[in-house]
Amino acid sequence: MDRIGSAIIDLTEAAYDLEQSDQEWLPTLLRRGLPILDNGLGVAAYEYARPPDAEGVELRDVHVASGPKDFAERHLRALSTTDPELLRRQLRPGAATTGSEYCKDDPAQLAHYISHVDYCKDVLFLTAVDPRGVGVAVVAPLPEVTKLSRQDAQRWQMLAAHVEAGHRLRQAISRGDADQESGNALPCDAEAVFDANGFRVTEAVGPAKDRTTAKRLRDAAVEVDRARGKMRNTDPDNALEIWKALVRGRWSMVDWFDTDGRRFVLAIPNSPNVTDPRGLSERESQVVTSAALGHSNKMIAYRLGLSSSRVSTLLRSSMRKLGFRTRSQLVKQMGNFQGLE
Repeated sequence: MDRIGSAIIDLTEAAYDLEQSDQEWLPTLLRRGLPILDNGLGVAAYEYARPPDAEGVELRDVHVASGPKDFAERHLRALSTTDPELLRRQLRPGAATTGSEYCKDDPAQLAHYISHVDYCKDVLFLTAVDPRGVGVAVVAPLPEVTKLSRQDAQRWQMLAAHVEAGHRLRQAISRGDADQESGNALPCDAEAVFDANGFRVTEAVGPAKDRTTAKRLRDAAVEVDRARGKMRNTDPDNALEIWKALVRGRWSMVDWFDTDGRRFVLAIPNSPNVTDPRGLSERESQVVTSAALGHSNKMIAYRLGLSSSRVSTLLRSSMRKLGFRTRSQLVKQMGNFQGLE
């Protein structure tokens, strides 16, 4: 990913843009991320349904940002002729990799895709799925078989974490079932509202009323604002690094404008809805689910807005409660339990 610039922050901003309609959101996401997504062979995104309690995948609308006129047709033909079980695994939550890396133990999967999109030799893909199994995937064919560097892999995983969080939040808001524990009437069911001029808390409800929690949310709002400022051009990697996908495993920080055009930042509950085996706390369940998806401790910390040491502590306590001695045991057994395999 040599063409970094501000595009990684542009894409991240687009993930949380609640001003866009549901119909505009995905095309806008592609357009904002095109400078880093497009390798000259096209960029597309599509919506799909991967219900937790059903087999197979339902493919929905495809949005093409660039590429040959028949790119969408070729891509859908490749997916529709893929074994449903394999396709379901490919579209698992939180994926961000290349086809060659994902299919290294089964190269026939990539060969099948290339037999339909025959002007590429590999493909970059990102996936995001909400708790109901409604998902989006972004795909970009590659001219050569590509092994991502550690830095590139980390960038794409971070970007995928934001697409996933933004998509999950949007889906919850559009259904009207965002977290209602506090019973509040703040915009978008937020639990804290910050004036963007100074980041003073103007309103807070529920857990956000706690002074320590409010300070952490304010600190997160300030960091996001830094990432979106000059740093997006001068140091985009660090800007992405400090803009965590969640705050304390619960909140997303999102812009909101009142009727006078004044900008505020909302802290909106957006916890991942995870399966909760008996004995695990909510945070332990979140960490275990991310570990089962193959994420490193560093990436789990980024996705949830926790410290790496906190993630390690939660994993150890989870393994003790569930009777696992090694991380590999936990990943295998919890992956089967949560339908991730």
